Amino acid sequence: MLALLVGSGCRPTPPRAQPQPLSFVVEGGTIYRQDRSERRALLTLDSAAAPSGAAIVPRQWSPAQGSTFSVAATRYRHVVPSPLADWVAFETAGTHELVGVVPAAGGALKVLDFYFDSSADSLQWAPSGRYLSAFYTPPSGTAEVRVYDATLGKRIK
Repeated sequence: MLALLVGSGCRPTPPRAQPQPLSFVVEGGTIYRQDRSERRALLTLDSAAAPSGAAIVPRQWSPAQGSTFSVAATRYRHVVPSPLADWVAFETAGTHELVGVVPAAGGALKVLDFYFDSSADSLQWAPSGRYLSAFYTPPSGTAEVRVYDATLGKRIK
């Protein structure tokens, strides 16, 4: 039987490389991407203490011409990787809450929204990893769901 397999050209299938476990860790106002081989800064709150190459959460946000609001982020409230781990969604806590995404491989962050006198209760990714939902309760007390397109960097609902 063994001679038949060798003679027919069958070869054992080589083992497939296992993906490395990937996690995102918040430490000291910085979100790090961590795998078995390295830990790399992705996003930080403080530009004075930003590791080289890390994007920085803006101190202010200007949603429209002529309007600028202070963010004054003091910590991260939510940090949620997308299902494919190609994006990381976050919400900051501070004067006003800022919701955004940053590519997990590093790069420029995209500000998705800005909350006055409220914050997201939770952030949740769609299975495709393109859309992010924020569940939050504004000062009016009526719960809302906001939906964002991470690739476009904007609110769609």
